[in-house]
Amino acid sequence: MELRIPETGMIKEQCMTIDREVVIIYGYNNSGKTSFLKAASEVFHQKMMESFLLKKESELSIYIPTNRLMLSEAKTEDVKLKDLEEFLYYQRDSQRDYNLHLKRIRDSYMANEVICRAVRQAVKEIFDVEITDTGARYSDGIENVINIYLNIVWAMFWDKDITALAEEQFQKQIAAKKIYVLIDEIEMFLHVNIQEKLIGSLRESFRNCCFILTTHSPLLLTRYRNMAVYNIEAGVLYPVDSELYYEDLDIVYEELFSVGELPDKVREAINYLGQVIMREVSADKEKIESIEKAVVKEYPNLFRKYNRIFAKAKDI
Repeated sequence: MELRIPETGMIKEQCMTIDREVVIIYGYNNSGKTSFLKAASEVFHQKMMESFLLKKESELSIYIPTNRLMLSEAKTEDVKLKDLEEFLYYQRDSQRDYNLHLKRIRDSYMANEVICRAVRQAVKEIFDVEITDTGARYSDGIENVINIYLNIVWAMFWDKDITALAEEQFQKQIAAKKIYVLIDEIEMFLHVNIQEKLIGSLRESFRNCCFILTTHSPLLLTRYRNMAVYNIEAGVLYPVDSELYYEDLDIVYEELFSVGELPDKVREAINYLGQVIMREVSADKEKIESIEKAVVKEYPNLFRKYNRIFAKAKDI
């Protein structure tokens, strides 16, 4: 699928090809991640509205702003939507009071035994935590994952009566239904151990969905194989062509996030020692010992990491 994104605020006009099951966008603060995701969501909405007016089948999309938590205590009723047009308008309107939307789907869908069991299982697999009281308040990370899961399920069943939902029907629907799921800052509130398995877990639950995500997490860029990665700068997406699956995180930090693996002083020392070991320069034992003392004193953790290089250089 190709999305033509119009110029919107800081987002420049551009095309985005979605040909992977997971698309992840990273970038600095104020580079346009959230704005791009909202612009993409609006394009999806326009496509769905056109299909609705032309009475054609349409693939659904849903935008999930995960930096919000379910705090509303309002009494709610199940959302009854008669057609796709109402579904689209409801999605747009829900952004104004997203907490109320979360409370609505939490109240209605967690009351369903089949859906509640699926959510409990997902939380168990991701966090290794048993949810016993569906009305209780859990950690922000668990609440976030529950909200993501329920939003996707809601987008799959919004036009269906779930009161008599059978397990087989539920599993068939979530495995087969295709939805473009746009999630902003998916790693919010999540420990890195949870981040490591989150995308894989969502893909396992919703096997036919496409996930378009934004993140600040270097780890997320390396933990799923069939993924397209983009860097966004000043509202423009730039594809990352290198394979990042289980790439060394030091390389990811340095090359993609511009965070230096080593202080300049240590980098220069390691480069010099490497030249000594490769016989590119003559060994200066006094210089090597001086470098070693300075690194041991100022950067003991880095010395432990590179002590073999020091030892080899001293043996030359």
